[in-house]
Amino acid sequence: MNNLNWDDLRYFLAAAESGSLSAAAKRLHSNQPTVGRHIDALEAALGLRLFQRHKKGLTLTHECAWVLEQAQLMQSGVQSIQRMVEGDFQQLRGSVRLALPEGLCNEVLIPHLDTFYRQYPNLRLILNVSSRTADLTRGEADIAVRLFRPKDADLVARQLTRMEMGLYASREYLQTHDRPENESDLLSHRIISYGDELAGLPENIWLLDHATPGHRILQSDSTTSRLRATVGGLGISIQPCVLADTHPGLVRILQHAPLPRHEVWITYHRDLRHILRVRVTADFLIALLGT
Repeated sequence: MNNLNWDDLRYFLAAAESGSLSAAAKRLHSNQPTVGRHIDALEAALGLRLFQRHKKGLTLTHECAWVLEQAQLMQSGVQSIQRMVEGDFQQLRGSVRLALPEGLCNEVLIPHLDTFYRQYPNLRLILNVSSRTADLTRGEADIAVRLFRPKDADLVARQLTRMEMGLYASREYLQTHDRPENESDLLSHRIISYGDELAGLPENIWLLDHATPGHRILQSDSTTSRLRATVGGLGISIQPCVLADTHPGLVRILQHAPLPRHEVWITYHRDLRHILRVRVTADFLIALLGT
């Protein structure tokens, strides 16, 4: 019984329902000897004779009736699984909890959500844009986009890109302030920096090292707040290029400043990798953010 497998049962079903080895071979796009070998293997595994073979085809034995009934039930189960996996994505329902950085959420994801909902009208996203890292092992989110590589062995992780950082100011700001030509020129400019929680990031430390303390006019851990303040002409800030470049009114300055790049990773718990609504949401994010 340890040698029983579904492939043998599949060939047995075709033969039992079609009445001959040749008809079963045609149905399965196979050949008659292959069908015969699978049936012989199944009979050996079960220790039962399933067919009486004669010139006109096959006749089921009495012992075969119960095997046939159970094999049909198994086939029905397999077909149900296939229908579920291969079914129309329009029938996908439910919610997906997504944790991602605020800037990527507001400036990149949200402008494309209309496309997502056209594809999956019955799915709902629950967005978590907290600066705190969501704990996926505790179910705080189904999918997370992170700016560092996850280390938990229970998580599936894929790197999407490396996010370049740059110094930006608005055109209006540069019209009323001399454009910085080198790093030391930043000392005379108004600076928008990170808040307390993100103060220790390397790019913020670099910025503060080149700024005058009295010119730090705004501090915020909110990427959107810093971006809007920069667009509004309040001062110079460090921004992810992928976000700032969507605003025509911003100008990148000091392009050779030694600012780090951040890895962007998508991750979700290994237990969720076969959940269809999680998979299609992850695929959408990979296509969107992976560029």
